[in-house]
Amino acid sequence: MKRQGGFTLMEMMIAVAILGILAVVLVVSLSKPTDKAKTGSEAQAMLAAFHTAQQQYAVENGVYYSTGASEDDIYPTTPTSQRQALGTLPAEWQTLRVRPATENVYCGYVSVAGTADDDIPAIASDTFGMSQPATNWYVVIGKCDINGDGSVFSYYFSSSVDAAVKKHGEGH
Repeated sequence: MKRQGGFTLMEMMIAVAILGILAVVLVVSLSKPTDKAKTGSEAQAMLAAFHTAQQQYAVENGVYYSTGASEDDIYPTTPTSQRQALGTLPAEWQTLRVRPATENVYCGYVSVAGTADDDIPAIASDTFGMSQPATNWYVVIGKCDINGDGSVFSYYFSSSVDAAVKKHGEGH
């Protein structure tokens, strides 16, 4: 008796089941925003809002304005893995006239400003390699805890010297 080539019904059913599982995994992974995407796009928009506000403030007042003294003075004060409503903005943000792009955020933000005689925050030099400017300056820092562990954070950074957004530990 001559055997004919081809697949059995059982082999076809197994192949279809495997393809179905792979399709489900692919759809879920593509439809769920990644941690980096969630915080990265938010941070880009927020840092841009701070840059615009700082530039306008400097035009009107001749100096940049601090909304805090260091990366520890962020608002909201405790970043989490869930979006938080900004609510009433802190007085410092109102003075600077920061206009957030969204009402709910994952990360906390602060802008620290100074003159050539004021030291830049340690995170600016140690983590992001910024050198002490010879003129008035400001930095904008976003601190995120997207994985919700409360111990390892993602940071987003830009400054009056370099408006490009730099990242450290993105996705944590």
